[in-house]
Amino acid sequence: MPLKYSLQHDRSLLTFNGGLTIFQAAERKPELLHILARSQGTLALDLSGVDEIDTAGVQLLLLLRREAAAQQRAVDVIAYSPPVLAVFDLLQLHSLFFAAPPGPAAQEEA
Repeated sequence: MPLKYSLQHDRSLLTFNGGLTIFQAAERKPELLHILARSQGTLALDLSGVDEIDTAGVQLLLLLRREAAAQQRAVDVIAYSPPVLAVFDLLQLHSLFFAAPPGPAAQEEA
């Protein structure tokens, strides 16, 4: 899973591509925590390139959110793929990661 990191104004942007599954989660955990430690402001996640996600991937995102909260920082998903949205729908994680409710799927539930 290629990971791209960049700074944008008052936030740090992490762009994920490929899978976010048990096969990548353990490998990416130290890298993500290192990026969190050296970044500033809100951590924005672009998950639009994630083609597969499982509970290990979700746990990694929750860990990232928890560690950011300990630093009084936010983690926001700014873009997502259909697999990510499906898992967030299933696990009802919208309020934890989205600053605003995601597109039509969230509106249909309301």
